[in-house]
Amino acid sequence: MYESRSGPNDLHMVFTANTRHIDRAMSEVADFLTRHGPWPLFDIKLIVREALLNAVLHGGSGDGRHQVTCDLRLLDDAMECIVSDPGPGFDWKARRGRVPPLDAENGRGVCIMEAYADVMEYNTAGNVLRLVKKRDGKPGEAPHCPDEPGEAT
Repeated sequence: MYESRSGPNDLHMVFTANTRHIDRAMSEVADFLTRHGPWPLFDIKLIVREALLNAVLHGGSGDGRHQVTCDLRLLDDAMECIVSDPGPGFDWKARRGRVPPLDAENGRGVCIMEAYADVMEYNTAGNVLRLVKKRDGKPGEAPHCPDEPGEAT
């Protein structure tokens, strides 16, 4: 199941927690933003894809019975994206500011979103994420790597 609707300044998508829906959602995000003037598309597509991937794989457990919701809204000078999933959440406070070990096969999403979003906020449970990217925001920077893999920066 995949549904979407858009208004003049917003885009709403809801789909079953399946990775095959992420490419379609990203295409809609890019089309929507392109119709509304210049935006830092690389940064936005990167952070929204990471948020959706985390919601599908972790919050929805890749289970087609669970749904992921993505709402984009254009503000005066920024794009706001809220991604929610039905999962129990995670301890996002423990993940903030941490770079995963260099040999890690996963766990980079939070780090990437922190580097490229102007605002990144979770609800208390960690199953709703709010991202903001300013229209004229600075391009994202690679996060500073710690001396020891997995150490907080």
